[in-house]
Amino acid sequence: MLKLNNWYLRLLVSYFPILVLTVSMIIFLSFIAVNEISRSETAKADKITTGYVVNSVERSIREVEFNVLKEAEVNKSYAAYLNGTSESTTIKYNVVHSLRSMIEDNDLVESIYLYKQSDNSVLTSSGQTDLSEFGDREFIQKANNNRDFQGWSASREFREFDGLKPVRVISMYKQTPLPFGKDGILVVNINLYNVEQLIGSMTNHQVSFMRITDAAKQPIYPGDSSAPSGKVLTTLTSGSLGWTFESGLQAGHLRSWVSVVSYVWVIIAVLTFVVAIVYIIWVTRRNYKPIRLMMNRIQALQLRGSDGSAVKTDDLTMIDRALENLIVQSLDHEKEQQESIVLGRRQLFNELISGQRGEKMMERLHRLNLLPDAGQYAVMVVRLNRYDDFQAENTLHEQNVLKFALGNVMQELASGEGLQGWGEWSASDRITFVFATADTSTRVQDQLRKTAIVAREWVGEHLRFNISIGIGSIVNDWGGIGRSYRDALNGMEYQFAIGRNAITYSGDIPLDQSRGMYNYMQQSTNCVQEFRLTNESWRDTFEQLFKHFETDVMKDEDILSFIQLFLQMLSRELKELSDSLNECLDGNRISELLVSLRGASALPEMKELLLDYLVQVYDTYVAMSQAKGYKTMITEIRDYIQENFADPDLSLKHLSDRFEISGKYASHLFKLEYDMKFVDFLVQLRMQQAERLLAETEETVQNIALQVGYANSITFGRVFKRLTGVTPGEFRKLKMRPSTLPLGVQGNRDEATIE
Repeated sequence: MLKLNNWYLRLLVSYFPILVLTVSMIIFLSFIAVNEISRSETAKADKITTGYVVNSVERSIREVEFNVLKEAEVNKSYAAYLNGTSESTTIKYNVVHSLRSMIEDNDLVESIYLYKQSDNSVLTSSGQTDLSEFGDREFIQKANNNRDFQGWSASREFREFDGLKPVRVISMYKQTPLPFGKDGILVVNINLYNVEQLIGSMTNHQVSFMRITDAAKQPIYPGDSSAPSGKVLTTLTSGSLGWTFESGLQAGHLRSWVSVVSYVWVIIAVLTFVVAIVYIIWVTRRNYKPIRLMMNRIQALQLRGSDGSAVKTDDLTMIDRALENLIVQSLDHEKEQQESIVLGRRQLFNELISGQRGEKMMERLHRLNLLPDAGQYAVMVVRLNRYDDFQAENTLHEQNVLKFALGNVMQELASGEGLQGWGEWSASDRITFVFATADTSTRVQDQLRKTAIVAREWVGEHLRFNISIGIGSIVNDWGGIGRSYRDALNGMEYQFAIGRNAITYSGDIPLDQSRGMYNYMQQSTNCVQEFRLTNESWRDTFEQLFKHFETDVMKDEDILSFIQLFLQMLSRELKELSDSLNECLDGNRISELLVSLRGASALPEMKELLLDYLVQVYDTYVAMSQAKGYKTMITEIRDYIQENFADPDLSLKHLSDRFEISGKYASHLFKLEYDMKFVDFLVQLRMQQAERLLAETEETVQNIALQVGYANSITFGRVFKRLTGVTPGEFRKLKMRPSTLPLGVQGNRDEATIE
């Protein structure tokens, strides 16, 4: 006992140095972890700083773009300059003054100029020049060839005139007049040197560095060829500019010393690990002799146990565990063999239906004896309809049982018709069968149709789910099975058009399908227009449309896509006219309808579902239209506006709440009745009253502005000048007479905006 204890203590003490070394290594690795945490925090701080720089640069350049485009849209001189047939010094001066003001207001802007396409001239802040004499003419030509380009260009050189020193800029251009004009091009150039100054003000060059390149890998910051050295910690990309921002710490700073110290700790840890391994080997070799003696005794006991002698409990436990492991390994091997057989059969089946041929494949088919060597062959594809509902309603075990039952039923029914079959699941919701008969005189097509009809009825009655069946063409050898499979899949794409009780035969697909989509679009447009005009003939057009679907044998996806397009057209026409129509034409409601249509088994069922929905929408639309007469409503709205035009809160929303109609419908009524917008109608009333007050009273301009619905005289004066061409003061000074234009006539006045 003492010897055993001495050996135990000696063994325990011999491994004690390993414990010391291990603890030391853990301490060393802790220092490394702390260092890595500091590195991680440094990288986070650098990423935040770089993100701030990116956001600042993007915000500054977006601000330039927004201000320039806003000025070009609001300032009518731009459009007048581009659209004018005659030269106007005042208009040109206004545009030049506007360009010069925008350049002076923003330090980043190098230049802004306007290219006029009609006479090939360029208007800059310095004046007007011909395109041939303009220094940036090559860029204008590129922009003119690619007018749809959005965003900012890569770094480039810009000079206003050929003799000037080039400046590095990035450029953005838009077609003008905004927003949809094509008479010219407005170009904005950002000075990259000023951008560098902006970035430099946000970067500490003594500690960190930053490199910026554009989409073409040209340096943006720093602009010269010198690139700061150091490890890149953060890389960000600006989506709007296409620039890549790289940043990190300058080489040679404190962090490099910390890294060196970290590497020292790593080396110490590695050396500690090596010493521990060497020491373990040495101690193990020294203590190996008593362990060897114990193993020899165990082996001797195992030999005696195999001869039938008594075996100790511990040894029996060990043997029992060994046998248990052996049994588990045998079962796993048998399971792998079974899975290998199943996978082999499935692979052979896939090769067969894909049309592959080879001597090895033929030998395997002969060996399995699943199909006759000669005769007639055909492929039948069975698909589970509404597979998502099938998965939701059944557990995984129930799904497997139902699929197994479906495969057996199909093969038994085919066997009853004298057909030999082989089926495999080719997808989660689709099982494919190859049916064959050695008798070449039988009509395999009739047998397959009968099998499909009985199978679909039986599955719907007993398994409680629906299936669709596609039957391929009849072939005379194994090599044609691939073509039959493709025909079956192709036939299932025409289930609505040629399917009979969700059963399709590829031979029913006509070869000539000449009708184009344009005719369907025209019929659909006519149906929507008749629907909107409450013309009952829309039902006849709808019926004709579905007749064409059937006679032209369209694919299922084409029919569903076209119906979705038809519903979108109907929604655009009617959706915003009332809340009840909004509910009927809601996107979720239409999505549910499309799901129901996709689950239909035939075209008549689909037509009935869609017709029921359209009748509901039509009844709602007719009830809304008849609730209040069109003429009465527009008269009441017009009278209300004429009585309350001085109310500054008068708007389409106000009318919508007052008359319980949508704002879009009110605007539609105005356009239809007076051929003008509600805004123009209201502004015309206000300006006529303002002209009368200016001509007949001594009221101040501010009081007149308040009396006609404006909060201040500045807004009133701007709108008044846009419509009359003179300010309110000039109108009174010139003793001009009030306008007598009737409502609904605008003349050549510009459209004004109510503020």
